[in-house]
Amino acid sequence: MFKFMPPFLIAVATPAIAQVPAPQPQPPQVTQPVKKDPLDKVVCRTEQTLGSRLGGHRVCATLREWQEQAQESRDALEKIQQQGYGIDPSG
Repeated sequence: MFKFMPPFLIAVATPAIAQVPAPQPQPPQVTQPVKKDPLDKVVCRTEQTLGSRLGGHRVCATLREWQEQAQESRDALEKIQQQGYGIDPSG
């Protein structure tokens, strides 16, 4: 009885293996184009070097960095104006 068992198992298992569905191909995923932030655009400016007649040097930064630098300059100027110049006006 055991002599016929392995061929019987092979005969029963073969149709089960054949019925395994093939994996469905995935549809190609369309990626949305990444919108670039306009503040990340690099802008180069020529800055004059104080005390030099040789011209300036080129400085490149993003628009966001230029805006941050301008804001820091405004804040520093406002702080100096509010504090005064260190001269006591009373005498």
